[in-house]
Amino acid sequence: MLNLSNRITLRHLQGFVSLASLRSFSKAADQLAVTQPALSASIKQLENQLGAKLFDRTTHQVALTEQGVLVLAHAKYLLNTANNTFDDIQQAISSGRTRIRIGTMPSAMTFTAAAVARYTKVHGEQVEVVLSDMSSDALLVALSTGELDFCICTKLAHSDLFESVTVLEDELVLVVSQQHPLAKMGEVPWRLLAGEEILLFNKGSIWDLASVAMRQHGLAPTKLCQVVHSESLYGIVRAQIAVGIMCSLYTASLMDSSLHVAQLRAPMLKREIVLMRRNDAVRNNWADHCFIELNKDLKQVNRWF
Repeated sequence: MLNLSNRITLRHLQGFVSLASLRSFSKAADQLAVTQPALSASIKQLENQLGAKLFDRTTHQVALTEQGVLVLAHAKYLLNTANNTFDDIQQAISSGRTRIRIGTMPSAMTFTAAAVARYTKVHGEQVEVVLSDMSSDALLVALSTGELDFCICTKLAHSDLFESVTVLEDELVLVVSQQHPLAKMGEVPWRLLAGEEILLFNKGSIWDLASVAMRQHGLAPTKLCQVVHSESLYGIVRAQIAVGIMCSLYTASLMDSSLHVAQLRAPMLKREIVLMRRNDAVRNNWADHCFIELNKDLKQVNRWF
């Protein structure tokens, strides 16, 4: 096996990623502040070291080969990891603390932030935690490319790339105006939503989960409005334009006397919330320690709300 560590540099990978993104030697060279011949030589060196053709080149076009597409994901991961590592080294030197990057989907931020606060209360002199909220899809991308150490998101299909542990099962609930007839019920069967204007997020795990039950009962989402934010949904429900379907996490801290939250039944549907990290990532001891401790803490979520 070739020892590539002394031959492939971050500069090689930067040139490759820039060219893959811009699909132009001139634009990529300008971005990197190098000459086109220097960039071309760098790409050629990388291809020789890997023993694979990464780009198909014509007079007017530069395109990734199938092998190039495979290499790109790894190159982005290495560059992000390197950039984060250099930032973390500077942070450690200036503050004496290790930085850990955690991402979470918005509906899980309340309990994630609470767990992080408890962790940093004990270990804050050694650790600095940086929190970000993103959609589940964006979280997986950030985790894959090394921008995050771990994340809290909905469970995805099995992947050898990730290690995941379930911390919570989050069920679907119905949100209605207090003036709505269904506001008198603590549990609402899906069949009683027949004839209602039903509002839910137009994509994501809630949509995927709710669509199953809606099809079973001949229901369809309303065409009167579309939303991507919880407060928008609440506003439309308050106005009695529609009833809303949410996950219980979104309503855990909802303090609004104008709205009523009921459990949806027959069927009861739940999504798994998982704590996830890459299997192959090289992590420092504090990142491993934080993952283990947050896993223990987050499994107590049902006791907090």
